Amino acid sequence: MRLDSYLVETGFLKSRGRAKRAIEEGKVKLNGVVCTKPSKNVSVNDKVDIEEGLDMPRGYFKLKAIQERTGLIRKGDNILDLGSSAGGFLMCAAEVLEGTGHIHGIEFSRDFRQELGQIAHDNENVSVMFDDVFTVDIDRIPGAPFDVLLSDMTLEPLDSVKALKRICPLLKEEGRLLQVIKIPKNKTKMPVIKKIRSAGFDIIDMIEPERQEVYFIAVKKQAAADDADNSENDSENGSENGSENNSFPGNNEDDERSVTGNDSVLSADTDESVSEE
Repeated sequence: MRLDSYLVETGFLKSRGRAKRAIEEGKVKLNGVVCTKPSKNVSVNDKVDIEEGLDMPRGYFKLKAIQERTGLIRKGDNILDLGSSAGGFLMCAAEVLEGTGHIHGIEFSRDFRQELGQIAHDNENVSVMFDDVFTVDIDRIPGAPFDVLLSDMTLEPLDSVKALKRICPLLKEEGRLLQVIKIPKNKTKMPVIKKIRSAGFDIIDMIEPERQEVYFIAVKKQAAADDADNSENDSENGSENGSENNSFPGNNEDDERSVTGNDSVLSADTDESVSEE
């Protein structure tokens, strides 16, 4: 049997994709020797060892690295997660909160019902609803106002910002934002930067990992909900409307380079058992 298949069949990891990634990253040993070949044949007589904590969605490690760099999430925070997917952000946030605060996730695809249901069952301060962030009645999203907004959805860059603007009223003034934008390395980020600013946020950090995406860390400005539309109109007319004063390093290409459904709800109280990358 192939090594990647073996890891799934024996319960080490939940999917071939995770198994393949773990093997290629050198986190699996076969008979005491690191093996980086997923197709390597193994038998019942072989000894397979794997690093602990690998059976987590990719999003868990993504948010963990961001948290270690920025301290974005604090104990007691009330958090909204847009695009919960396999639940990586939910798991990491719950770990940081240590039983305090609350995390509410919104996911469009019911393919993740089992995984998300298990996370909500295992964590009393986690709940999930299945809906579309572009059409959901935001007044029916439980838990507002939120201290932190996490947004990581597979959308075109400007569509991600449209979703952000729609949900923005649920975030407290001076609330913190992690906005993940899928964008190729060779594409300018300035249109997205301007849109995030015009939505009422000060960008305080921009992280560019090896993958073709960018992590924006931002803070919602006071009275952002009142002046976001005016800021966007001014920006479209050629004025930055004072955005030079925010904490992001600049407003031009050189400065950009200088910065390193249905609404069924799942929770720990739910009786119904619900849903990787």
